Amino acid sequence: MKVFYKRLYATFAVALFTGLSFAQTEKDTVYVFLENMPDAGIYLPPPPDMLSPQYADDFAQWQWGKTVRPTQRGQQANDDSQWGINGMIRIHQGTLGFEISKEKTPAIYKLLYNVLWTENQSTHNAKRKYMRTRPFAQYNEHTWGRFDNERELRFNGSYPSGHTALGWSTALVLSEMVPELQDTLLRTGYQYGESRVIVGAHYQSDVDAGFLCGATAVAVMHASQYFQKDLEAARKEYCIIKGIKNVSQTEGFPDGNKVFDGPVTEDSHRFYGDVIKYYETLPERETERGEQAKIDADNSVEAMMKTFSTPAFEISRESNPAIAALLDYTRDNLIKTAGELGSTTFRERPYVRLNPRRNKTLISEDEDTLKATTSYPSTHSEIGWGLALLLVEIGPREAANDILGRGFEYGRSRVIAGYNYPSDVQTARLWASATLAHLHTMPEFHKLLQAAKDELNPPAKGKKKRK
Repeated sequence: MKVFYKRLYATFAVALFTGLSFAQTEKDTVYVFLENMPDAGIYLPPPPDMLSPQYADDFAQWQWGKTVRPTQRGQQANDDSQWGINGMIRIHQGTLGFEISKEKTPAIYKLLYNVLWTENQSTHNAKRKYMRTRPFAQYNEHTWGRFDNERELRFNGSYPSGHTALGWSTALVLSEMVPELQDTLLRTGYQYGESRVIVGAHYQSDVDAGFLCGATAVAVMHASQYFQKDLEAARKEYCIIKGIKNVSQTEGFPDGNKVFDGPVTEDSHRFYGDVIKYYETLPERETERGEQAKIDADNSVEAMMKTFSTPAFEISRESNPAIAALLDYTRDNLIKTAGELGSTTFRERPYVRLNPRRNKTLISEDEDTLKATTSYPSTHSEIGWGLALLLVEIGPREAANDILGRGFEYGRSRVIAGYNYPSDVQTARLWASATLAHLHTMPEFHKLLQAAKDELNPPAKGKKKRK
């Protein structure tokens, strides 16, 4: 590992000399430098303290995980403890339909390997910052994962979950590579993270943060020309093996009902965690944070551009029409996928279910209209996190932590306002990253994306625009 980091930092110096902002040289094993990876220790909140009410959900999920271990799902979680390139090959090669190896599928292997080491940096700073004790160590037990080295895990922070970040980032990349398999690939990546709770190696909040780190890593990877080149090479290799000319351009977005387990129900052990987190936010309504939650009720592109603008990255429709057009298109599709998932399952909103007599929220004018709509998933949260990921992809590195922090808090505003449970918000964030993965397969999105990039960094005179 020391050799790897020496090589990484040496390459970083070379990249600074050549003026590259994200991508390394083609021979290296990461697409993004550690220094250029957004810092989860900044854009995400700290993990719940054991004495805080929010820890109730972590504790309940830890207990639930132990009940699952004797089942077939528990055995899957046991196997999912395998981290690294071999773990990703094991869980995905069955879906792809052929054996993956360095010798037989060099392009796909290279992509997975480089995604692994790039993603591995996404949780690095937060792990070191918090050094959270893992549940098995906290309660003097053992992990259920047969590949877990307990001695090493005791000295490796639990928050965020590195396994989860790896599983979700790999699933996102593969779903972009082969969109017709997106449902199965994303489901596998989702369960890979969930398995960390079952084996007792992570708390649920560690896993939730790991999903967001994985999505962030993929967003930043898209700024690397080498990632784009490797992804295309892997896609061509897949087509050759399958004997097809091109991968199927699946028209529909992923099916969330095939990826997730559905909303938390009132008979679930997680409902108490949702409720207590909801009530914990109520005092914030009387603060400046509550005023911000009111402002965040506006999810128009104009409002989003204003909320995501930073001193390092000021954007508006007047100054950045190409970026605005990209955000318009992306927002419409985020609303579409949230609606498709929400149309199949109705969950009563917290202000209706938990305050039946008062029936009050921070934005009272919306109460009657939204009462008949589902709380799952949170459309506002999907828009907020999805646009944050997109702006991190195209924007300057120095603005990334601010953008992601606002994207995260934009979702939490819906809990403070009383319109969504925390689990509805978290699912929406994951669904936003899955939606973006599919958007990256669509020609119209790519056209708008390139126009936005050229608007920020106009091609030098005499040079043709990149296709």
